[in-house]
Amino acid sequence: MPAYRDGFVHLLYSIILVQFVGIAILLGGFTNEYLQNIYFHAWIDSSYPWLGMLLQGQVDALLIGMALGATVLLIQHARAEATISTEARPIVGRPLSVETSSHAPEGPTSEKAGSSDDTPREALAGLDRMDS
Repeated sequence: MPAYRDGFVHLLYSIILVQFVGIAILLGGFTNEYLQNIYFHAWIDSSYPWLGMLLQGQVDALLIGMALGATVLLIQHARAEATISTEARPIVGRPLSVETSSHAPEGPTSEKAGSSDDTPREALAGLDRMDS
């Protein structure tokens, strides 16, 4: 599957959301006409009885609520991605040196692994000393 740019994906989500809102508005118009026009109400009930259930107003309210929820989620997702992209810059330092030796490492009790009695602050101070 090809990788799409984030802007293109957001554009597609926005187009789908606009279409969804348009459908909800049109359904709202038909619902209003169904509830106000007795002739349209009678014609729908005689021709398409299942459609009368959709035009009672509950489905339209459900679709509008879903569109509002999707809009809020889309905005939150876009803000979260913007925050992550500005805050999570990798810190590039000098490369770690790899020691080569002819024998296998001794395990976690080795002095090279560090003592397990260090507190997190001491460990961080040791890392800062190694960086400078």
